[in-house]
Amino acid sequence: MWESVFDYIYANSIEIVGFVLTILSIWLNTKQNPWGWGVGILSILCYIYVFASVWLLGDFLLNIYFFITSIYGWYLWKFGKKGEKLLPVTHISLSEIKILLLIGIVGSLLLGILLNSYPQAAVPYWDAETTAFSLIGQWLLVRKKLENWLVWIFVNVQYVAIYFYKDLIATSLLYVILTILAFKGWQDWKKSL
Repeated sequence: MWESVFDYIYANSIEIVGFVLTILSIWLNTKQNPWGWGVGILSILCYIYVFASVWLLGDFLLNIYFFITSIYGWYLWKFGKKGEKLLPVTHISLSEIKILLLIGIVGSLLLGILLNSYPQAAVPYWDAETTAFSLIGQWLLVRKKLENWLVWIFVNVQYVAIYFYKDLIATSLLYVILTILAFKGWQDWKKSL
């Protein structure tokens, strides 16, 4: 039994390192700690490799976006904006919600068409939908909008199924934990409003 566990760890070591770093990163984000972004950058680099190796192209591209926005988020959370010492948690408006939903739906369809053109792409339309809404969730997280956690709950539940389907068992388990952390982030950030 232990031999098969060690074989799994060896064969999936980058995924497992990404798993641990991602949990630490999101936990730090729920605490509004800017170091969550630095740890997140390391986990993102792991997952760029993992997703490229299993042809989840949307997730691969998404992690490139995460890398860029994490640098911006780290700066914004560390230094605030326009003279503010710390970036506060705020809400998005109803008009922003409508715009973001429209962007998510249209983005899902367009990206799905693009990903579907690659024969090796796994679950292209589902990959596209989770990717499009993850882009929105990340943007809201960077800007410390409370509703980012609702987007992550919506997306993370789907990621559990996708990663299980692609035999990324550790990553599927990771997204179960990230869903729980998203609930925690929602509760903690509501208190800080």
